[in-house]
Amino acid sequence: MTSRPHGFKRLVVGLHPTASDRTMQLAVELADLLNLDLLGLFVEDSGLRDLAGHPFAREFRPLNGGWHPIDLDQLAADLDVAARCAERLFADAVRGLSTKSRFEVVRGPTAQTIASLSQGGDIVLIVEPASAVERIAQQFSWSKEAAFGSVAAVMLVPPQVARNVGPVIAIARSPLDSSLDVAAGIAAAAKEPLVVVRFDEGAADDARIRDIETALGLAVRQIHAGKSAQSDPAAFAALLAELQERLIVATREGVDSDFAATVATARRVPVLVVEPVESEAPPREQK
Repeated sequence: MTSRPHGFKRLVVGLHPTASDRTMQLAVELADLLNLDLLGLFVEDSGLRDLAGHPFAREFRPLNGGWHPIDLDQLAADLDVAARCAERLFADAVRGLSTKSRFEVVRGPTAQTIASLSQGGDIVLIVEPASAVERIAQQFSWSKEAAFGSVAAVMLVPPQVARNVGPVIAIARSPLDSSLDVAAGIAAAAKEPLVVVRFDEGAADDARIRDIETALGLAVRQIHAGKSAQSDPAAFAALLAELQERLIVATREGVDSDFAATVATARRVPVLVVEPVESEAPPREQK
């Protein structure tokens, strides 16, 4: 097996009844590019069965007479069909993938399941729904926050990805920012240049940049983000307008989940949010 200079080992992708071929294609492309094992999860949210068991729960059937009690047996059958469809989608997508792949059906609250199954060395892939209603739904919000609260890295993917070629961008809040190493490793794997967007006010750490260029054979460009771009995701997205990047990498201490999601949607490229190195990060609160 070839080396993984970015430091990741596994890609975790959650599959749901409306998961698309494009989601799986993107996951497989990423796993292949970064030499990652791939875990496909179909999470049967236990909250659905709990809700269906409530005596006052109803579902709306527009073609069948309006509101009706939720049929538990039919719900179970529908979930089984959805799981089998997701498994076929996964099996078709990973055919020919050189790394290990596995599909699992798990039952439990979606957010808690994501948090409990992810681990260090993972990238959890979160694809934002195309529908505005789905994007503001509590379930999507819970899943995103659970992923950000785990020890895994999180890749936020917009509903439509503009391109899969171009520079890899590192958002660096300090010369030691771990986003530099991760972005450099990915850029090297993709044979793309690295662009470092600096959030700090100090001078560039030219020695570290030279080390990255020499060790990985990368072309590196540096840009300094002004105050507005550091705090306003729309201003940050505008800063990147001419770069035509394929991926943005930041640390949890450099951006929060809302900043990352807004930039991903505005630039129409994935944003990978990684753990800072121990010397950078304050202790994380136990939840």
